[in-house]
Amino acid sequence: MHEFLSPLSNQRNDEYGGALENRMRVTLEVFKAIRDAISKDKAVGVRISATDWVDGGWSLDDSVSLSKQLEKAGCDYIHVSTAGLSEEQKIAVAPGFQVPFARKIKEQI
Repeated sequence: MHEFLSPLSNQRNDEYGGALENRMRVTLEVFKAIRDAISKDKAVGVRISATDWVDGGWSLDDSVSLSKQLEKAGCDYIHVSTAGLSEEQKIAVAPGFQVPFARKIKEQI
């Protein structure tokens, strides 16, 4: 799913590429199909990569936008990780290094 979300990997020029709304479309469509197929008493969530760690890539702000759309679609939880999509990424790996991303998303929804 992340390859559709990230402008680094999604070079499509159809309804699934380009603008953020288009790049989020496949993730939202897949989630909605799963949510519709699963009993409402079962939790359904999504794992997302909060950032590509590269300027011009998928960002935390993009993740917040996606998370808000997922919440509207009935998402019960979001599991936050980060991506490894580019050779240019600079990841400062340390204990809890991904926590600030999850915290920001949680504060927004």
